[in-house]
Amino acid sequence: MPIIVKRFVDWTVSWLPMYGEAKLLLIIYLWHTSTRGAGHVYDGFLHPLVSWHEADIDRGLLDLKARDVTASQLKAVAAIGQVWLLEAARCVSS
Repeated sequence: MPIIVKRFVDWTVSWLPMYGEAKLLLIIYLWHTSTRGAGHVYDGFLHPLVSWHEADIDRGLLDLKARDVTASQLKAVAAIGQVWLLEAARCVSS
């Protein structure tokens, strides 16, 4: 999704004079430690957004964890079933 947004913004705004230079300055502002740009963007925009949706994020993580446990349990059952099949084959062959 972010790539789609980036391409759309590039396509719609790239005709502006000095767009590339402004984009480079934004990246340097976000990256450089003396400007603390990434911290300002996080504190001003991302943190309120994440805290607003915190319950939904936690619910989604719990769902993923439950699916992972189920998948690991299925793998364990499959391994036990494989051992039982090998034992049954040994009993039949002897």
